Amino acid sequence: MATATVSASVDAKVKAVANDYIRKAGLTPNELIRDLWESIANTGVVPEFDDSGDMRRQARLAAFKDAQDIIANLPRGTELDTMTYDDMRKEFENRDI
Repeated sequence: MATATVSASVDAKVKAVANDYIRKAGLTPNELIRDLWESIANTGVVPEFDDSGDMRRQARLAAFKDAQDIIANLPRGTELDTMTYDDMRKEFENRDI
């Protein structure tokens, strides 16, 4: 496996405090960063931090509400009305959008 180096600049006090917590959790900073990057690569989920996390959360909630509104307005008594989640996924995967 080829490896790459990831680096970032942080305040020296922040680094010292964080390193202490990381060690208390039984990890090294390198292990923590590697695990974080692998988790993001495997799940596509970026952890939320500070206000940016709140904005992402609000965007997801708005998208969920929009999806619920679309579902609520689907015609009743049609094939769409009775489709399961898996059926809908298959339907959309088969579309050339």
